[in-house]
Amino acid sequence: MTDDLDPDELRRAALVESLPRATHETPLMAELEVDARRRIELRGRRFPEPLETRVITVANQKGGVGKTTTTVNIAAALAQSGLNVLVLDNDPQGNASTALGIEHRAGTPSIYEVLVEGAPIADAVQESPDVPNLWCLPATIDLSGAEIELVSMVARETRLRSALDTYLQWRLDNGLSRIDYVFVDCPPSLGLLTVNAFVVAREVLIPIQCEYYALEGLSQLLKTIQLIQAHLNRDLHVSTILLTMYDARTNLAQQVASEVREHFPERTLRTTVPRSVRISEAPSYGQTVMTYDAGSSGALAYLEAARELAERGAASLTSTNTSDTDAEEAR
Repeated sequence: MTDDLDPDELRRAALVESLPRATHETPLMAELEVDARRRIELRGRRFPEPLETRVITVANQKGGVGKTTTTVNIAAALAQSGLNVLVLDNDPQGNASTALGIEHRAGTPSIYEVLVEGAPIADAVQESPDVPNLWCLPATIDLSGAEIELVSMVARETRLRSALDTYLQWRLDNGLSRIDYVFVDCPPSLGLLTVNAFVVAREVLIPIQCEYYALEGLSQLLKTIQLIQAHLNRDLHVSTILLTMYDARTNLAQQVASEVREHFPERTLRTTVPRSVRISEAPSYGQTVMTYDAGSSGALAYLEAARELAERGAASLTSTNTSDTDAEEAR
């Protein structure tokens, strides 16, 4: 049976098996073992291509849970594995643009021109200088006024979706490679920018902070998604939940993780993202942690989360009535 396996896979498995086993009494050793396993299993590996472009909005009403950090690092990890990835920075703060090293000073062609003026995405998209195959539609300070300007516009909820569909087709018509993943970074609010992000997507990825009040506001978010699903985007569903800022040394983090997994067993990734100084430092250098310190525990965690996202897909999570159940569970 083993003769049929890829020699590279056999080598990885043998290396992992040779690592010493850690116990609960040696938390530092356990962390080092996890990182070593991830490094062996993930470094240089190509992730599977999706059958069609996956459009994923990263959202959570609660601020400071790692939405932007999750967006840029999973996007960078997928791009490093050989996939083509586009990030739509739909947050007026422009933090995703900063982390990807993308120019987003006032006056730079951006998502504002796409949403408000109907400009094509192709005229504003930029490629990341640090990660090949990774593009970004930046956000500038102009986007802060877009909420008000969109109110009176025709088809105000679907403008981003129309622009993205046009861009994806434009790439194919011009002989460019297909985009495999599109990630949309959202502001921590439920205005028209977030509505556009929900309408453009097929999937929602929710980062949940492993701290007190982690599930607070999640019920309202799920109800909002249910409304979008009923009236504007029937294909929208919560496909993925990622636990962030996890500290295995605290009972609170373990409690929160256990509660989330109990409520959303099929959607919650096995991978947890730890608290990491490297993850926090990277944006100040205009980088993701994937390029700032690829060997850090934070980078390895996001790389593993990206692999899990790529391998799991969302085929079994497309039930149109999941939002009702989720909202009930989150109460």
